[in-house]
Amino acid sequence: MRQEIAEKAVEFVLREAQIKQIESLNIMFFGGEPLLCMDLLCTICQLFETKSSISSVSYSLSTNGILLNPANIEKLSKHRVYVSLSLDGAPDVQDQQRPFSDGRGSSEVLTQNIPRLLEWNPCADSRFVVTPATAGGVSNSVFWIASQGFKYITMALDYSAHWNMADLAVLKNQLKIIGKWYEQKLIDNKPIYLNCFDERISSRTKPPLGCFERCSVGIGQYSIAPSGRIYPCVQFVGDDSAHDYVIGDIHNGFDERKRSRIFELGEQEKPECSGCQLAGRCSSWCACSNWSSSGQIDRASPIVCEFERIIMPIADKIGNKLWKKRSRPFIHRFYNPAFPVLDFAEQLIVEEVPHD
Repeated sequence: MRQEIAEKAVEFVLREAQIKQIESLNIMFFGGEPLLCMDLLCTICQLFETKSSISSVSYSLSTNGILLNPANIEKLSKHRVYVSLSLDGAPDVQDQQRPFSDGRGSSEVLTQNIPRLLEWNPCADSRFVVTPATAGGVSNSVFWIASQGFKYITMALDYSAHWNMADLAVLKNQLKIIGKWYEQKLIDNKPIYLNCFDERISSRTKPPLGCFERCSVGIGQYSIAPSGRIYPCVQFVGDDSAHDYVIGDIHNGFDERKRSRIFELGEQEKPECSGCQLAGRCSSWCACSNWSSSGQIDRASPIVCEFERIIMPIADKIGNKLWKKRSRPFIHRFYNPAFPVLDFAEQLIVEEVPHD
């Protein structure tokens, strides 16, 4: 993104926030690799800090971790940017899926930079995407990531990949292995956040999320491409060619009719969900996942459905066992409304790196 586009994007976001009387903003930098544009990233933060009258502006990004050197961490710390580490899994998977251009594996650099990230922010999370090619190593990847010190792990499926039933069977066995490990962590009072189980257990212990409690594609969030075009979500940006889903641009504002139409399509009831016992609990509401898998936002993705049918019984079994054991960490996490705040306080907050 060119600097002049970035400056106009900041002005656009602040103008829209003022019109909508928004009191807090989260600015997420995405790529590619955001840290390749560190100077521009810092400039954007400075623009928000100097021009914004909003009470709370926060920043976040996801990085492959290669450029998490001390100098960049200091810059990120100055602007209190929350950093998520995006990787492919354990070292063997990482080196196979993300080699350098000369063929060298990238895991060695990661193992050097991970301690720096967690020293700066013990609450940093790690995210990895599972493909059919890596499904057989998911449990090893989760265990390795946890062994590095991460307490917050997010696992996502590559919904755009070609999954077959054999791939999903392999993944199911891996999830069962991880489930036993996750259950034991809670029993031992060494809890770890793992989204694939936490979110689904929460879907049983808490009321369903309303449409505006979710991402509210195109309404509660939107993404600005390097060209200045606006998309409903980062998933739609890609190479900036999905023009059917452009909902405006920073020069002329939103196309409100198109914006509302996309939101309504994403929120309408899916015919595939009629009569399903998991309706209201699963992630078929996510227009981005549905679009990535099937190219449609108003239909539930078959891969999303199959994954939910696999993961939900495993999560429910874990929840039932821990409830019967009256596990204190389990009850605290899933039945105490104050848990998110208390947990964050216990783990420490992001500390700004001291300057000389």
